[in-house]
Amino acid sequence: MPLRAPACDSAAMDNRHSNPPAWTQRFFTAALEDELSTALTEHADTLRLAFRACRDRYPFEMTAGVILPNHLHCILALPVDDNAGIARWRLLQGLFQRVVGGGRGLWRSFEEETLRDETELQDRIDYIHADPVRHGLVRTPKNWPFSSLHAYIQHGLRPLYWSGDVERRYGARVAA
Repeated sequence: MPLRAPACDSAAMDNRHSNPPAWTQRFFTAALEDELSTALTEHADTLRLAFRACRDRYPFEMTAGVILPNHLHCILALPVDDNAGIARWRLLQGLFQRVVGGGRGLWRSFEEETLRDETELQDRIDYIHADPVRHGLVRTPKNWPFSSLHAYIQHGLRPLYWSGDVERRYGARVAA
């Protein structure tokens, strides 16, 4: 069953009550080869531009996303009949590599998973927003600057002090 796309960019969120086309929600993870790299957060603006350029060629809406130093997670709302998954990520990764450098070995892995229903979608959105805490980068998800959580809070989709219960579950691993 196709899901509606609650896109995380502000313009799309303001129009979320219109009748959007049928979408399928896909959860993506892309990781850099160097696990100690901070290239994604150091070049977050470049990565955002690569996403925009990629979206111009292969349409999608960003439902949720987080950029961590060496990997990213996002949920993209894609047209139900979309078959450009690999081409979309090759373009995105290629654009990023071209600007940042790093050659062909910059990226280690790419994973994609179709989300089946609204419950799974909401669980993955919370997973994305809590990931910086799980990795010990911040104490609370709203303190991570490279997250769609800020747009979710701004548009009333998550409360201001949303924590996803990560402080209790991952407290021993959080940053000081």
